[in-house]
Amino acid sequence: MRRINLRLKYGVFSFILSTLVYGQSGARYLVITPDDFYNTLQPLIEWKYKKGMKPAVYKLSQVGYDSVSIRNFIRNCYNTWEIKPEFVVLVGHPGYIPMCYYPYAGYHYYTDNYYTNMDGDLYNEIIPGRISVADTVQLKTVINKIMVYERHPFMTDPSWFKQGCAIANCDGEDDSIYLYCMRYAESLAVHNGFDNVDTLCNYYGDNAAKVINAINDGRIFVLYRGNANTHWYNPFDVNPYSTSNGLKLPIIFSITCRTVSPNSSPILGENFLRAGSPSVPKGAVGFIGGTRNTGGAAHLRNAVAIGCLDALFIEGKRTFGEITEAGRVNVYQQYSSLREYNNFTCLGDPELNIWTDVPCSLIVQHPQYVDSGYANFRVTVKEASTGLPLENAFVCICSKVDSSVYALDTTDTSGKAYFNIIPCVVDDTLFVTVTGKNLLPYEGYIIVRNLTYCFILYKRSIINDSISGNNNGIINPTENIELPVWVENISESTGVGISGVLRTQDTFVSITDSIKNFGDIGGRDSAYTGDDGYNFTVSLSCPNAHVIDFELVCEDVNDSSWTSSFSEIVRAPEFIFEGNMISGGNGNNTIEPGETVEVAVSLKNIGDAAADSVEAFLFCGDSNTTILDSMGWFGHIDIDSSVTNSTDPFIVAVDSNTPVGTVLNFTLPVFSNCHTDTFDFKLVVGMKNYYLWNPDPTPEPGENMHSILMNLGYSGDYDTIPPASLAQYQVLLVCLGVYSNRYLITDGSPEALMIIDFLNNGGRVYMEGSSVWYVDPTYFNGHDFGTAFGLDGVDWSYGNLGPIAGQIGTFTNNMYFTYGGENAYMDHIIPAGNGFAVLQDDDDYYYCGVANNAGTYRTVAASFELGLLDDGSPPSTRAALIDSIMKFLLGPYGIEEDDVYKTGNPHFLSFIPSPNPFFKTLRIDIIGNKGLLIDNYTLKIYDITGRLVKDIDLNSSLLNLIMWQGDDNYGNPVSAGVYFLKLESKGYKQVKKVILLK
Repeated sequence: MRRINLRLKYGVFSFILSTLVYGQSGARYLVITPDDFYNTLQPLIEWKYKKGMKPAVYKLSQVGYDSVSIRNFIRNCYNTWEIKPEFVVLVGHPGYIPMCYYPYAGYHYYTDNYYTNMDGDLYNEIIPGRISVADTVQLKTVINKIMVYERHPFMTDPSWFKQGCAIANCDGEDDSIYLYCMRYAESLAVHNGFDNVDTLCNYYGDNAAKVINAINDGRIFVLYRGNANTHWYNPFDVNPYSTSNGLKLPIIFSITCRTVSPNSSPILGENFLRAGSPSVPKGAVGFIGGTRNTGGAAHLRNAVAIGCLDALFIEGKRTFGEITEAGRVNVYQQYSSLREYNNFTCLGDPELNIWTDVPCSLIVQHPQYVDSGYANFRVTVKEASTGLPLENAFVCICSKVDSSVYALDTTDTSGKAYFNIIPCVVDDTLFVTVTGKNLLPYEGYIIVRNLTYCFILYKRSIINDSISGNNNGIINPTENIELPVWVENISESTGVGISGVLRTQDTFVSITDSIKNFGDIGGRDSAYTGDDGYNFTVSLSCPNAHVIDFELVCEDVNDSSWTSSFSEIVRAPEFIFEGNMISGGNGNNTIEPGETVEVAVSLKNIGDAAADSVEAFLFCGDSNTTILDSMGWFGHIDIDSSVTNSTDPFIVAVDSNTPVGTVLNFTLPVFSNCHTDTFDFKLVVGMKNYYLWNPDPTPEPGENMHSILMNLGYSGDYDTIPPASLAQYQVLLVCLGVYSNRYLITDGSPEALMIIDFLNNGGRVYMEGSSVWYVDPTYFNGHDFGTAFGLDGVDWSYGNLGPIAGQIGTFTNNMYFTYGGENAYMDHIIPAGNGFAVLQDDDDYYYCGVANNAGTYRTVAASFELGLLDDGSPPSTRAALIDSIMKFLLGPYGIEEDDVYKTGNPHFLSFIPSPNPFFKTLRIDIIGNKGLLIDNYTLKIYDITGRLVKDIDLNSSLLNLIMWQGDDNYGNPVSAGVYFLKLESKGYKQVKKVILLK
């Protein structure tokens, strides 16, 4: 929680605006204005003052008229004020306050950054903005737009808050750059909850009329990418004065050549800002545009646009100026373009809070009255629709008369802001203003009452938890607290016979001793309960960091009463469930049908107090499951520490008839000396082979794959939405479709994170899509999966996929297909890292399939629809290809476990390794047909990388038992880890995994 207390030195609110001109206390919002505009600015300055953005306004007659004088004045303010300016607003077109002219490398540009780059490095230390107007009527028009937009937004039809417009005016050479930016804006806005973003392009037949119609309908932002010079080029050469959007005012992102004027002659940006009248607004409330023309800069302007959009939708920047600055910074950081950094200008109020959602109406609670001399109170802010507390709302308290009262606080997690002020003027009005990101402003007031009598207030208290606690002076659940309290008389009159009653409405607290006598308290004196203070107990269920709100009601012999509020914080353990570990059974760390296993759980204490005597009980309602040992002991769990009940695990048995893939739901109540909690977790019996997620708008290819997989005997599930959990699946198959009938996985989206997290946890993924590898991440803000899938997307082509050939030496060897699927924008991919090509377009010679063995996971990527390949002669069938892909994905790393191929000969051997895991010696029991000669077989041991470690000599006669001492072929001991034993003969192979512990 952030607190800012600001004191002004002048005494009457009506004079505040004029006295602020001297700026002796500093200011956050610095305004430089021509003298004639000064009075017209006052409504805007008053609003900034009330919302906590303390302003200071200076006339040019006080500052100077040339750019050097103005910059020197701003630098002096920045270097000497205690409260440094965060925003600088230049009022008037460049004929009043000049833009700085810079010659640079044979070019030139005009910029306002000259006034706000304080240390000369490059970047702005203060955020600049310009209200570019020619007269007071235009200034009133712009101020009215700002006030309407931020203070009284149009709420009759709130749909406009979630709509935008993106324009690409293509010219051939830079089409892909403009289209990418248009799609990026659309994708980012929709991903952040927008209902609609128009994507207008001259190639689609769109024009200026459609832009005007969109603005009139209501759009929060309008982005233009394309060519311009003083105006957007045909067919998007809009006239801002032709708009009739009223109160639905957008921000214009004109990320192109010169649309902001460096002189007194207005062009597109100034016209958008000035359009309308003081009583009938239209056009735009803000405009970002450049002051210079250049060629070959489309990529630079895209960097500006993306920086602005990322700041608005990803970084959560609130203000117009910060968003503009983010675009400038992005182009410099990407391309070191000093000209483009200084080129783009913010026309409008740089502190304007931009809407990105329907404004949230507020319930704000505060006292109606406070007493003069001293006021300690809180303001509570809640969301009107839900009644839930709102964090990070800005609350400002300022006086109408007594300008020494000025305080700003930010609400905490309980929605509360706290104030301690000294109002000195009786009958004064204290304005209460609440603002914040996407919050509908609240404006209320508090009246100051006269204090002419004794006034008793809570002063301080101490915590004594020695009665039943650990005597550390901190409140923990279950403790009996002794609370000695001091009170003070802030008046000049003596308080006679003062008593105090402690009370709270907190359901976690029981007050056991609530009344104390303080006796007589002289003026400006204090009194103490003594060591025998108030008493209360805290329940076991009280959560960590819980704030107990107390009220202390003091009374005198005349029945006068005074109520003070104060708070104490409870510190408790707080457990999180970190995961579970399965041991026993067949040693594969999974519950299989018919197994009895040990289940250990890891708990972490993220609270503010240690926990003692921690124990947990395991429950499961599944009829196929029996819990043989339901209690687990954890003991002491310190702050920020984890403990596992590995020495006292739960024991769980599963019936042999339980279907593979059954989800077992467990409940785990946890108990300790001062905290309880309950967790739910799931375990899956065995694992299903796959989950096929098919969001393809034309779903036939994915449906075909699912049918083929089922016919091949694989177990799995199919849906058009992602699974709630992938814990029970070995492989995720994703079918995205072919552009434009495809599903777009945007960068950083939940779907993208699901896939990456699955891989990072050892999962296996097959994913197909014509544009997911190159077109989507390059032009449409698609997530870039290239590194994870061991490939690079390098290009695309239209409609030329097929025939498709397998690759020699891979699992697609000798496969060849004609292609009957959708055939549009098809990505070209090449292997990278551990990837290797498995499929290639056979006449255009680009790769369309890449497999990847990353060591801890495996992937297969395709840029076509496998389910719509045409079946040929074996092995060129979809079933054979899908089966080969699944065998590659399901195989372990370096060597496959339980990969058994039989020729039909009943004379075969098998083996059983035990114990597993083992420490020093592994017993290998050979079982099988007694008449079979063992010398027809080989038994080899490989490590997890696939490297041969040991050849086991089976001799030429049948042996029933072999002992492996954990050594290699040279007698050297091998390290602890996972090993694979492979028994093999012609037409037969069996592999089993063992774990060596040391």
